[in-house]
Amino acid sequence: MAFKEEDIRKAMKNLSLTREEAIQMLQDDEDDVTVELTPEQKKVAKQMAQGDRKKETTPRKREKKVDENKRTLISKFVEAMQTLTTVEVVNPEREFLFTYNGEKYKVVLSKPREKKEG
Repeated sequence: MAFKEEDIRKAMKNLSLTREEAIQMLQDDEDDVTVELTPEQKKVAKQMAQGDRKKETTPRKREKKVDENKRTLISKFVEAMQTLTTVEVVNPEREFLFTYNGEKYKVVLSKPREKKEG
């Protein structure tokens, strides 16, 4: 079988082979080696190919913890803002909307996570 001169030179350069060794290596790489497996070997090969896959489970729905501090803060902000304009609470722990001088505003309350030591 004829190999590309480029492949032969590349093998010679990268692996420090003689021309004959490079051609032999390329021939060995292209030789078809087929081995018939017994049914038992096929079964084992299939199991090995699959590996230790975990069965997929449906994602669990976490119950969100209520943050009373955030609820209290939002309600206090809303109370204060209602003296100036109309206020719409979008999320009682997170955000509210209001209009001031004909323009709409949104306030979002966020609580940064505490830094973990270590």
